[in-house]
Amino acid sequence: MRARPALAVLALAAALTLTGCGIDTQSPPQHDARLKKAAGIGSMDLVLTKGLWNTTRPASLDDHKTRPADGERGTRGLIRITLSGTELGTYLTELDTDAHCGWGTCYADTNEAAAARRVYDTLAPAIDRVSNVRAAGDPEPEVVIDDTLATPAP
Repeated sequence: MRARPALAVLALAAALTLTGCGIDTQSPPQHDARLKKAAGIGSMDLVLTKGLWNTTRPASLDDHKTRPADGERGTRGLIRITLSGTELGTYLTELDTDAHCGWGTCYADTNEAAAARRVYDTLAPAIDRVSNVRAAGDPEPEVVIDDTLATPAP
């Protein structure tokens, strides 16, 4: 008699696995439009801490060149990364997966999820604001996530 509940649980798990229910990312409704827009961006500069970049970057960007941010931001440890539109889409997809996980998929690392949400929530509106009609002399779009202290703690 005990085999029936176990079989029912197994059948439910198999059905959920086959249909993909419960593992989908709970992406914001604008995510697909952002990916399309990001693909059309020539490049975008990100300025953030090295730790935040290392925590949130996708494996495909592990070897991506970074450089210290200019001026005082660089002195405080911020770095600058220039991403092409397709790299930006890859990064946004990774952030979305880590930040907006579906049921049963958010159990690995809550710090990583929080970092991904922080970057996604800053990067997404910046992509939304990018104008695809720019003059040749316009600067590249830039997103700054400056979580460093401007003055040392006592």
